Amino acid sequence: MKVCGIIAEYNPFHSGHAYQIAQARRQSGCDYVITVMSGDFVQRGAPALMDKYARARMALFEGADLVLMLPVYGSTASAEGFAQAGVAALLSTGVVDAISFGCEDPAICSEPCLRLAQELALECPEFQSALSMQLATGIPYAQARVKAVRSCYGADFDLSLFDTPNNLLAFEYMRALAHFRANPELCPVKRLGSYHATDHPGSDGKRLVGELSPASFANDSGDKSPAGTVFTSASACRTSLLSDPVKELPALKNARQIPTEVCRLLADYAHSYEFLQEDDLSQILHYALLAQKDPGYEAFLDCGCDLSSRIGNHLDSFASFSQFCDLIKNKSVTRARISRVLTHVLLQLPSEMPVPLAASDGTLPYLRVLGFRQSAAPLLHEIKQHANAPLITRIPEAERMLSAETMLYFRQDLFAGEVYRNALLHKCGHCYPDDYRRRIEIV
Repeated sequence: MKVCGIIAEYNPFHSGHAYQIAQARRQSGCDYVITVMSGDFVQRGAPALMDKYARARMALFEGADLVLMLPVYGSTASAEGFAQAGVAALLSTGVVDAISFGCEDPAICSEPCLRLAQELALECPEFQSALSMQLATGIPYAQARVKAVRSCYGADFDLSLFDTPNNLLAFEYMRALAHFRANPELCPVKRLGSYHATDHPGSDGKRLVGELSPASFANDSGDKSPAGTVFTSASACRTSLLSDPVKELPALKNARQIPTEVCRLLADYAHSYEFLQEDDLSQILHYALLAQKDPGYEAFLDCGCDLSSRIGNHLDSFASFSQFCDLIKNKSVTRARISRVLTHVLLQLPSEMPVPLAASDGTLPYLRVLGFRQSAAPLLHEIKQHANAPLITRIPEAERMLSAETMLYFRQDLFAGEVYRNALLHKCGHCYPDDYRRRIEIV
């Protein structure tokens, strides 16, 4: 049995994701695809458009065999923390032979970049000194690291590869693998479309993919799709769906940017509930910030002293989640980091935990199943036999399977789920059952 793993958010699931799953299966020659997916809150520091079970169901319909949940402590972390948690989840299954990820240029997996990933995983003193010098100038961490890499290794690497977001995240996966001393097969999938696109293709003469299903790309040869094929971004999909789902869903379907079955699931969800965005959490966030104003916010994940002071000093001007992010960002603190920190305050995620989420050997405290295909029964059997972490399919199981220390992470997931449900309830007046009563998705 060969298994390929993918780390994703599917916020929402679109045709590019279906393409990646198909390419991961083709490149690796695997029998099964496991997806480790963010839960109700995502890495940019915001609620997911739809709840975790709904998004897992879409992935299962479009080619994933098993969907595991990335704990919220990892799903809302920086790129480094997100990558480490996702990679650790895949390694914890004990069955993953290959890992697939999207990138702007598959050259990010070249031998020089792999060597650089290993160098940075070792945290050599020369690089740490260069990084500290760059951070002292007040620039954001991501920029500081690129400059530190340039000063230490610039002669040996094509640093233009690190100018794009998917390449950067791909490199973080590689660095996490080096950190955990793991060496699975890497299956990079070239991104077909703009990461920051705000509209979907189809009106400008570009070639669109045909009707989509899990087998749509099965006959693709090589890493390239037919010339001119483009996919929209998740950001563009969110923008469209939040503006007018009744109007935009048919447009996305007609442009072949969302698979037909996913369109049906999106329409059903929009009819039953509503899509969430960060400003739907404004009131509860404001309360959380007010409650913590006196002691400050340094105790929360990713929030240092300067940012804590900045949040407190501007709190009287709070109007909404998005407005407050825009208000307190500056040259040294990106909006994405601010959004993540505010989400950490909202979800009460501390900077210090009794044990790390990802252990030094690359294992997580638990693997939580969100859904699986009935045909994946042999895969589940193998994971139960070889996993380095408990496989949890029912919430009550966690109490008896996890230690008191690791149960803290699991309770964070449950709390995040309740915050999400509460926001949805206030927005549309009704909601789905809580995690204790919700059944995992089986298709």
